[in-house]
Amino acid sequence: MKKHYKKNLTKHQKQLIAPFAAFEATALFIAWTDIIKAPSFRHGNRITWLIVSLLQPFGPWLYQFIGKEK
Repeated sequence: MKKHYKKNLTKHQKQLIAPFAAFEATALFIAWTDIIKAPSFRHGNRITWLIVSLLQPFGPWLYQFIGKEK
C-alpha cells in the first residue's frame, strides 16, 4: 500500500499564493454583497448565483459577466 505524505507549502510558495487568494476572496465578497442586494438577475436566481460564486476562481466572474443585471 502506498503512503501519501502531506507536503506543506514553503514560505516562498505561500507568499506567491497570498495575493491571488486575497484577490479571489475580495471578488467573492463583492459578488455576494451584490447578489444579496440585487433585485433581479439576467439568468438564474439568488440561490443559484450564491452557489455558482463559490466555484473558485471562476464563480464570481461568471456572476459579474452573465448573471448581473446591467
